[in-house]
Amino acid sequence: MKNILKSMSLVLVICLILVSLTGCGSNKLVATKTTEDDMMGNYKEKIIMKFKNDKVTNIEMNMEFDKEETASSMYAIFNLGTSLSEEATLEGIEVKQDGKKLVVKMDANAYSKLKNVADENMTKDALKAALAEDGYTVK
Repeated sequence: MKNILKSMSLVLVICLILVSLTGCGSNKLVATKTTEDDMMGNYKEKIIMKFKNDKVTNIEMNMEFDKEETASSMYAIFNLGTSLSEEATLEGIEVKQDGKKLVVKMDANAYSKLKNVADENMTKDALKAALAEDGYTVK
């Protein structure tokens, strides 16, 4: 159970980092990164952030794993975290699995609550800089 919670926490942190680091283009920012992890194996990440009036409105994070079993495990961890959450911190977050791919969608309000990020730090430039600093290729 502790391993599952650790894994879930790691994935949530990764999602939040990815969400906080995105920002570029006209009304959309796309950040990509390949990650090698002992626990989750190798996986590709793609974060898509949509903006309106220079503020993020929606975030979609795609994680494609080498094995479908890993994606299933991560999906189960996200669902467990959602069911264990006593607060509304995970409200506005949607997680789906499609084969080896895990898709996490959230709105700006959910991200702000989850990361305790002030509105002024959710601009395209701020998110773009944070993603680039974390090793993402941002377009």
